[in-house]
Amino acid sequence: MPRSDYISDNLVNIRDRLKQNYAKTAEAATEKPEAVSDTPPVPAPAPLSTRTPAFPHAGRNEELERARRDLEGRLLRDIAATTAELEQERIRRQELEKFLAVLNRNHTEFQQLGNSGDPDFARKLERLRGEYFQAAGRVSAFELRRNSGGGISPADADPKRFGRLMFEALPLMIALIAGALIVAAALLIIFL
Repeated sequence: MPRSDYISDNLVNIRDRLKQNYAKTAEAATEKPEAVSDTPPVPAPAPLSTRTPAFPHAGRNEELERARRDLEGRLLRDIAATTAELEQERIRRQELEKFLAVLNRNHTEFQQLGNSGDPDFARKLERLRGEYFQAAGRVSAFELRRNSGGGISPADADPKRFGRLMFEALPLMIALIAGALIVAAALLIIFL
């Protein structure tokens, strides 16, 4: 195969040019340097960087923007939560003021009831009890709605309360286990 088939003329010529350039640089190195002048050489200015960023500090700006959005979201969330909490507290205060008014009114009426020998005593006492339980139920219902925030938080969890609840549920657990054992024994007797 002739050389021109797989190597172009440019590659062959490049080898010759490289040899010539090497010879020129070797001759320049062997030449004597020119006379040294008394003035110090002026340093050449540093070449300018060919790479210029399109957006200087782009990563920093994105980080700052992300932090700004995060803070804005947190502020808006807390503003909304605080506003809702204040509204609930205002409603709770109104309910408690109504409850206090009912309690005061019932107490004054209770003081004026008299003795149990009065024929209207039982009727008045039952009416006062009914009003009291109605007002107390309204306040306790509001408290239940207010405190039903989706379970017990770990900070509010009381180990004594958990133990008491487990102790109260113990008879039910024993009954379930006993029932399961009876059903299992019945199945074993039937199929064995």
